[in-house]
Amino acid sequence: MTVGTERLPPQIVVWVTVEPVQQRRPWWTYRLYLGKPRRPRFGPILNGGHPPYKYCYSYLDLSAWLRLYRFVPPPEDYFAPTRQERDEGAESILRPVTRLR
Repeated sequence: MTVGTERLPPQIVVWVTVEPVQQRRPWWTYRLYLGKPRRPRFGPILNGGHPPYKYCYSYLDLSAWLRLYRFVPPPEDYFAPTRQERDEGAESILRPVTRLR
């Protein structure tokens, strides 16, 4: 009998930016990206000149789109800025959402 290591399945990742996180949650906008957006040193997040895949104007809207593509939406607080991000004055944050193939 041969024992081998089990290969882990590749992961699929989408990225979500949340802004303006210095405002209250009802005014946050979620942007769903299929590839990781690049962040220039100053200015808005860019994705190689390509717009986000989908704009979502609420957590419920974002969750619906994630479910449509077979992702389990993380809890709403997952997209909240950390204390450090708030203290540093972040206007937007970036979070990965992962699922196994």
